[in-house]
Amino acid sequence: MGWDLLEHARMTERVEIRLAREGEYDRVADILATAYAPSGLRPGDDYYQHLRDVAGRVAAAEVWVAVEGSEVLGTVTWPPVGSPEREVAGDDEAEFRMLAVDPRVQGLGIGRALVEAIVRRARSEGFRRIVLSTTTWSTSARRLYADMGFVRVPERDWPVNDDLVLQAYALEL
Repeated sequence: MGWDLLEHARMTERVEIRLAREGEYDRVADILATAYAPSGLRPGDDYYQHLRDVAGRVAAAEVWVAVEGSEVLGTVTWPPVGSPEREVAGDDEAEFRMLAVDPRVQGLGIGRALVEAIVRRARSEGFRRIVLSTTTWSTSARRLYADMGFVRVPERDWPVNDDLVLQAYALEL
């Protein structure tokens, strides 16, 4: 992409957060697969397939993207109340999932911009809190959540399987 440092500082000003368009689903799937690669997921794994099934997820949730011009830089999923994509939220809580940013632009504020959009949406809809779950290997995401005021709520952690327990976080609105 060839951005210099000054462009990095202004990047988030040029980024648009909006719903993913059908022609962008493959790019969203690639960003997610790359972001989740450190977890050890393999192409045959069920969750890997779920990450890549953007069209299927759009049927039950909103998939948002951060774009600059026509380039998709990051994504997050907003599952509304009643969606099978919700994992930890009660009806009075917002939830987001699958936050991921292209590795080439990580650390430049794209993830923060996506979470800030989630916070604005949750406030506008009158939710009292935002909740999410994440993994221990997701250190940059956990650091972002802490920087933005999310706190651990270990009583809401939940086991996916014998090897993986997802950690819950919440932000009071």
